[in-house]
Amino acid sequence: MRSAVQIFLSLLVLSTVSVTTGWVLSYGLTPERWHAQLRRSLLVWSVKGLLIPLAIWTLMNLGVSWNLQPFMPQVQAAQNSGSDWFQAYLRVVAIGLFVISSYWTAVTLGWTLVEASRDAEGETRAQFKALCLTCLVAMAVPALLLVFFGGWSMLGMAGIALLAPMAGYGATILHAKKMPPMYARAIARMKFGKYPEAEWEIIRELEKCEDDFDGWMMLAELYANQFNDLPEAEQSILEICEQPRTRPSQLSIALHRLADWHLQRAGDPAAARRDLQMICTRLPGTHLARMAQLRMNQLPASAAELRRQQSAVPIPLPALSETIDEAPAHPDSAIERHKAAEAANACVELLKHDPDNVAARERLARLFAEHLDKPDLAIEQVNLLLDMPDQPDGRRAEWLSLTAAWYIRYLHDSVTGRKTLERLIREFPQSAQAFAARRRLQLLDTEAKARSQAGA
Repeated sequence: MRSAVQIFLSLLVLSTVSVTTGWVLSYGLTPERWHAQLRRSLLVWSVKGLLIPLAIWTLMNLGVSWNLQPFMPQVQAAQNSGSDWFQAYLRVVAIGLFVISSYWTAVTLGWTLVEASRDAEGETRAQFKALCLTCLVAMAVPALLLVFFGGWSMLGMAGIALLAPMAGYGATILHAKKMPPMYARAIARMKFGKYPEAEWEIIRELEKCEDDFDGWMMLAELYANQFNDLPEAEQSILEICEQPRTRPSQLSIALHRLADWHLQRAGDPAAARRDLQMICTRLPGTHLARMAQLRMNQLPASAAELRRQQSAVPIPLPALSETIDEAPAHPDSAIERHKAAEAANACVELLKHDPDNVAARERLARLFAEHLDKPDLAIEQVNLLLDMPDQPDGRRAEWLSLTAAWYIRYLHDSVTGRKTLERLIREFPQSAQAFAARRRLQLLDTEAKARSQAGA
């Protein structure tokens, strides 16, 4: 009885090791994203291919009735002789457990290897096939010896001897970590002005990782800024956006960059607006879509308006000047009157679409005051700016200083100009405009005293 128990326990341990080997090696061959599906499949296969055959084998050799005698002769002979038949029964069950588990593991490993080879591609597939052939040649003799000395009951162990090395070493080939693309050579080529060579270096690295965002962006930058091939750069950006691994933030960066190129390289606000609209369409309701919409609202309405903005001459802030009450220069000295009128009309069109366009309203006010001889309309526009909520204090101080300057310089209304300067000092006492306003008030007082003394 003791020897039968020892045999049973020994074969039980071997069977457990065999089944565990099948599970572990199958997990190693399968990509991590499919582990949950593999676990369900192995559980079902363990029940069907391992537990049910073992239960049938156990019942077949139990001899449940006179008509259903044990399947194995040694168990049947022990029962008929009236001796202790349980020892023979335990040996038979142990042998059946060992054979069934070894066959189950061999079939499991073979099935997993076939599935893994189907998913492999290119060089990885070739390396995996070479490994399988090497393991087959190396383990063929030990497998044949197992069958020769152990008979057909050792066929499962022979299969494990052939397939286990394939599964163990195959996981390192099938799931080898890919090195990220390195663009140091391409960057070095670009620094030396060798742009065609840099293009080939980038393409060579992208062949290793076809969905690398940085590589595609570098290639698009090269086409747009060095080759002046904006259509090719646009095609590269669109391919980036179609990549399934491109994140929403990366998509937004790529399309904003494309919009920059359409504005700076092609002078085409319509194309830039189309690029930004793509962000709103693909990422509706997100912060990225709102940022794209805000930028769309700031785009020029046409290519002509874009050219006017790019050629606009910056106008200095008069509030910090000591000559804010001098006579205005002739409009033609800074910009021709008809060009100023066209620019003002463009600003009006922008404000029709977006009344809260601060830049357009401020430019319109400057055009009215300094080039179209309409300071009253200019002050009206600045008052609208001051009434806008959530405007920075620095900008509000600048607008007040503009209003005071225009009152004094263009309308020759020192009283209202003085009140505006006092309001500026009162509301924004620590601003640079407030310090300039204090100096201006002192100058006004000095000039008033000088005029009174001259009159006396």
